[in-house]
Amino acid sequence: MRKMGVIVVETAGAPRCPDGAPASKSGFAMVAAIAFALLPFSAPQVAAQDGQKPNIIEEKHGNITNYRVEGSLAPTQSVGCIPIAAAKSNMTPADLYPGVLICIDQSKYDMATALFALAGIYARFDAERITDKTAGQAGQVLIMNTFATLTQDRKTQFGAAFNRVTGSPQSLGPLCAAIEKIGAPDYYPKYMILHGMKAFMDDPYKDALAAEFDKAATWRRLQSDYLRCPAAGEKH
Repeated sequence: MRKMGVIVVETAGAPRCPDGAPASKSGFAMVAAIAFALLPFSAPQVAAQDGQKPNIIEEKHGNITNYRVEGSLAPTQSVGCIPIAAAKSNMTPADLYPGVLICIDQSKYDMATALFALAGIYARFDAERITDKTAGQAGQVLIMNTFATLTQDRKTQFGAAFNRVTGSPQSLGPLCAAIEKIGAPDYYPKYMILHGMKAFMDDPYKDALAAEFDKAATWRRLQSDYLRCPAAGEKH
């Protein structure tokens, strides 16, 4: 059975776990709403080499054996808690979500919300451009990893800041403008490609990105449909 980017092999008497759900098609507000109740996930930190078949790592936990792909969900750089104006288009969601956690730990909830929004739209963008759609839930797993260790009080305060920033066109407009200025992702989404089932069975890099993917059109659509960015006349 597959769960969150790993294959779970059950032996007799082992407890059953739910199947990994497909990536949500709702906006990032819904993603944030469900994130607070999610369980911990331990992501690998070492990336496989481009063009090579990645290593499969076996981990035993009692009667359950987990198999994960080395490099799945791995960050490429340390971002930290930064203002959205300092974010760059070469920062992956795997880079950005740890920064969200650092901001929350420092009680910088508005900054956390901004990085959360950027990471979310980048993860959705990546999910649409990869060909192995089983890898598309990588963004949800990164959110699980981010919120798993937070206290309920921290989650509540982040939720309040999130609702304040995204609650009206006037408050959401500046964040949308900042994300639009950063631009669409400018990196190869290895963290997500290595999260899919193809990474277990074949060369995950072969034809990993959709040949007919329209980068500009997808970026515009996600700003509207995913972030719910207001139209020009609604920002003020």
